[in-house]
Amino acid sequence: MARRKSSNPFEGEDEPAMDISPLIDVAFLLLIYFLVTATLLKQEADLGLALPGVAALSNRPVEVDQMVIKIGGDSTVRVNDEMVEGDASDRSLAALTDRLKRYAASAKIAGSEAAVIIDCDGEAPEQRFVDILNACAAAGLKNISLAEN
Repeated sequence: MARRKSSNPFEGEDEPAMDISPLIDVAFLLLIYFLVTATLLKQEADLGLALPGVAALSNRPVEVDQMVIKIGGDSTVRVNDEMVEGDASDRSLAALTDRLKRYAASAKIAGSEAAVIIDCDGEAPEQRFVDILNACAAAGLKNISLAEN
């Protein structure tokens, strides 16, 4: 008699099994990765507290704000939106030079570098721009930037 074929292809074989050892390896690798990359929070005991009567020394220099000089189309000069020079015929710019010298001195005392930004209107005379550069040079300022309108 002929042997009848079974419709089950796994007949005669053991039950299929799933090998989970690679899954365990991946789980441990992920655990190690998250342990290494996690940031630890500081304990309250490690926080630096400034107690009253105790002065804390700081290594950071005090930052001095930048001075913005705007030249108007009518040759007026404004420093941080405050009118300083209005006379177009005065090329010495004594008030501006004095203010720039005080600014440079305060930046030197604070231990930071003085920075000046010159914002020149497109209609302003070129000579006024040169006069302001001369005033900056007289005050000893070297960090000068130009702003774009």
